[in-house]
Amino acid sequence: MRAAREPAEFALPTRRATRRFGAVLGGLLEPGDLVVLEGDLGAGKTFLVRGIARALGVPLEVPVTSPTFALVHELPARVPLLHADLYRLGDADELAELGLVERVGHDAVALVEWGERFLAQLRGEGLLIRLSHDAVAGRRMRVSPLGPRGQALMDALELARAEQDARIATRVT
Repeated sequence: MRAAREPAEFALPTRRATRRFGAVLGGLLEPGDLVVLEGDLGAGKTFLVRGIARALGVPLEVPVTSPTFALVHELPARVPLLHADLYRLGDADELAELGLVERVGHDAVALVEWGERFLAQLRGEGLLIRLSHDAVAGRRMRVSPLGPRGQALMDALELARAEQDARIATRVT
């Protein structure tokens, strides 16, 4: 049995870097995957979701906004895509009313903002992404795997980062 991966740190100094990361991650996600996003207000959770959604095929004319009041948006993509914001949820019992639990791990990719406190109820595999923002350094992410599928996604993200670093090194020399 493979040991659990340690969390990985990613620097996202620009909005473009955040969009690129979202595009890479979106290209890796499959139905059943769960991505939980945490971070202070303004840390870039919805901005990252937008990059992931576009990579999953959500058309440019479809706005990707925070579902703060609707709680869950289903977006047209190459796979069913759910974008949830659980900030206003009072307790885990309210998850059942959203229909989210029935879809996580099954037919949809679920991108869940403010969902860490509900991980046990969501029971999905994928990634937990903690975003922070520094006025000088830009965005930073700490990405942790959730289950074996999360470890596979982490492996693929690390490979993509290594390939990008190699391309940058090639351009410089």
